[in-house]
Amino acid sequence: MLEMVDVSKSYRGVAAVRMLSLSARAGQVVGLLGPNGSGKSTTVKMLIGLLRPSRGQIRWHGEDIQPQLLDYQRRVGYVPEEPRLYAYLKARSDGAIGRGRPERIPPEEDPVYKEWKASQ
Repeated sequence: MLEMVDVSKSYRGVAAVRMLSLSARAGQVVGLLGPNGSGKSTTVKMLIGLLRPSRGQIRWHGEDIQPQLLDYQRRVGYVPEEPRLYAYLKARSDGAIGRGRPERIPPEEDPVYKEWKASQ
């Protein structure tokens, strides 16, 4: 089960999320609805561990995610609102960047980039 317990997030004293609690069991779908600026994206970023709550706790199977954040993040899938994809990379290369292991080839030496650039 994934839980948020009395979670708040503030930026320079301005609350983006206030005392939010929710839970989701395996297989359950949860949606966040609200107007722009209501804290939906901030909530999701806290749920996946990209932002740390100012207050409260996020729990995975009853345990706080913060002490084992990398292990937790390996189990969580996330599709961002605006995916950052590179037109000249194949899926394998783009996935390596998403995992923090970009290939160390300068674009002008990358055969995939050269092929893409020539097609433009």
